[in-house]
Amino acid sequence: IDRFEPDQVDLLPAFASPLPITIIAEMLGVPVEMGPQLLDWSHQMVAMYMHGRTRETEETANRAARDFSDFLRGYVAERRQNPGDDLLSLLISAQDDGQKLSEDELVSSAVLLLNAGHEATVHQTGNAVHAILAQGDDPRRFFTSPQTTAATVEECLRFDAPLHMFTRYAYEEIEVGPGVVVRPGETIGLLLGMANHDPAAFAEPFAFRPDRADQKNVSFGAGIHFCIGAPLARLELQVSLETLFDRLPRLYLAEQPRFRDTYHFHGLESLAVRI
Repeated sequence: IDRFEPDQVDLLPAFASPLPITIIAEMLGVPVEMGPQLLDWSHQMVAMYMHGRTRETEETANRAARDFSDFLRGYVAERRQNPGDDLLSLLISAQDDGQKLSEDELVSSAVLLLNAGHEATVHQTGNAVHAILAQGDDPRRFFTSPQTTAATVEECLRFDAPLHMFTRYAYEEIEVGPGVVVRPGETIGLLLGMANHDPAAFAEPFAFRPDRADQKNVSFGAGIHFCIGAPLARLELQVSLETLFDRLPRLYLAEQPRFRDTYHFHGLESLAVRI
């Protein structure tokens, strides 16, 4: 926030993007200044999940995966010799019945943490700021206590989730509605954004109501696939949003933002605000 331009700023690159990459780098125990490079590798890898990928996309993703892995292997070797107070050291020392993670498992876990823990948090931060500013008046009213802050974040997650669709495969036959039978091997499209606005589940589903008593958003998934990073994402959002609006309560939109045309992510192209 101290580095914002004095009049107008795009909150996505200036605020939403640096926060999660800084936190994950600090947690892993790698230099924070490596953040932009880690992000670049991550973006090149997840391009594999988008529609219309080419052979060049695949080769670029492979190079990024190799470079990312080589970088992390160097840090894993260093942490084996000099353990620190970081996640890599914890993963190296973790055992289950005498079995440790292999180096490949260590590296892939660290890559997954970065890939999964950045983009969605960036988009949710942007979507949340957009939703709160759209309510008008003083945004600090949504952050008057730890309880109201937590409730506001949950409503932001429900109201404008960063991942509106995921796919899964059915393992067994199940009837999910009258006459709708899903068979083993069939792909299920989980429409998380639609579920969060189901009028059978939420009163006034298209209204932003942090005080709602029927909060049960599915933005982090559910069951055995519930997002392992949910506690960290919630904490990041609670602290960052409260701090932003406490420091700059008179923020307002410089222009109406547009949503990006991407595959399963749901986020803004930019979020220009005036201070």
